Amino acid sequence: MRISPLAVLLTLASLAAGPSRAEEITDTGWKISCDDAGCQIALGGYALWTTADSDPAALKILQSLPDISAVTITGALQNMGDASAEIVLRKAQAAQNIHEGNLQALQGDWAPVGEDTPYFIRFVGLEMQEWVTGELGDSFALVAGESCADGTVHQGTVLSLYRLGDDPEADGCRVIEYIDAQTLSLRDVSGAWGVVDYTRVQ
Repeated sequence: MRISPLAVLLTLASLAAGPSRAEEITDTGWKISCDDAGCQIALGGYALWTTADSDPAALKILQSLPDISAVTITGALQNMGDASAEIVLRKAQAAQNIHEGNLQALQGDWAPVGEDTPYFIRFVGLEMQEWVTGELGDSFALVAGESCADGTVHQGTVLSLYRLGDDPEADGCRVIEYIDAQTLSLRDVSGAWGVVDYTRVQ
């Protein structure tokens, strides 16, 4: 059975009322990273962490994929937190997503071109962080697609930004105008910044 990210959220909410329950799901998300403890998967706005009793063959598939790869997973959700849950992974396979390459290229630190300021943005998995004078400022969860959260559609990879801390006034939307190994151009389509060019911080 395939369910939507919204259904995942509703499922996780139901788990809060009954932590002993588990719900089988099949859906497509993102393999964020893997280490000796397991793998992290982003799905429906939640961070899912694989458990020790996950299927070894499914974990091996995730481990073989680059970080920020689209994946289709099957498993049982359990132990919900504020924005995370565990998943007993049953199956995993690579999925097709046209935004995968751009999200992989985004990873790392980017400073505005031509500005002598101690400011840069950092992409870590599906999170964008703002750094000023070496200190972390605002952080945003991002969702990549063709439209912003308000439903407006744009050409290219659209990054809907959701400020961590539940401040909707600070949500935003950016479109990747251009990206390569060293150069990034982001258009602010939810505010007045226009196009900002960045260069990768070495």
